[in-house]
Amino acid sequence: MDCTDFTSWLENRDTHDCSEADRALKHAAHCATCKDILQKDEELDLFIAKMFRYQKFDERMYSQVDRTLESSPGKRGIKGGIAAAFAVMAAVAIFFVITPTPGSFSSLSELGQYVALDHKDHGRTLPLYEKIQNIEKWSQDNLNYSFQVNGLPAENMKMVGGRICNIRNCNFAHLLYEDSKDLYSLFVVTKDEIGFSMEPGRIYALTVDGVELRIWQRQEMVYALTG
Repeated sequence: MDCTDFTSWLENRDTHDCSEADRALKHAAHCATCKDILQKDEELDLFIAKMFRYQKFDERMYSQVDRTLESSPGKRGIKGGIAAAFAVMAAVAIFFVITPTPGSFSSLSELGQYVALDHKDHGRTLPLYEKIQNIEKWSQDNLNYSFQVNGLPAENMKMVGGRICNIRNCNFAHLLYEDSKDLYSLFVVTKDEIGFSMEPGRIYALTVDGVELRIWQRQEMVYALTG
């Protein structure tokens, strides 16, 4: 792959085409210009992900909608019914515009396919990963809920940094770890986002496109670790 092919791939890339992505990343590893373009593209992705991160629905908005619904039926007859109908439509519109629709996965295998693909795309050391001093504060600031990372089923792993990855309309914390030999990705999301049930405490193991995964649920969170 040359620089022209790389630029074309970056503009039109298919995230499901892993072979083409591998060729592009190998080219960028040996081409300073394309490496710089790729880095800026990744930084832009991170910036956009932060702009569209999940925002908790304001409780005051619920109260406002309730007051609107309670006051509308005061009118009688056709006009009153029309007013009530518009009030309901407005309430529904407000709810669906402000409240994000969570993505879901049909099975553990489907979840594994998506996180393995995201690991291949982002599982490398670049400045797009933020340094994290306090994981609870970082997750609260970026996801509006906090979590901890304790007792990983692997030893001697050190966190490199983290970023927010949007996978099927779900915001995942994508944490990058390293040991003396390799890099690992840890994906964290709330159990309500994934769309299927898991047995708490059980570690599920599967291999997707050569990526070994361990997935488990602890309390309200689901974790997926590569390697």
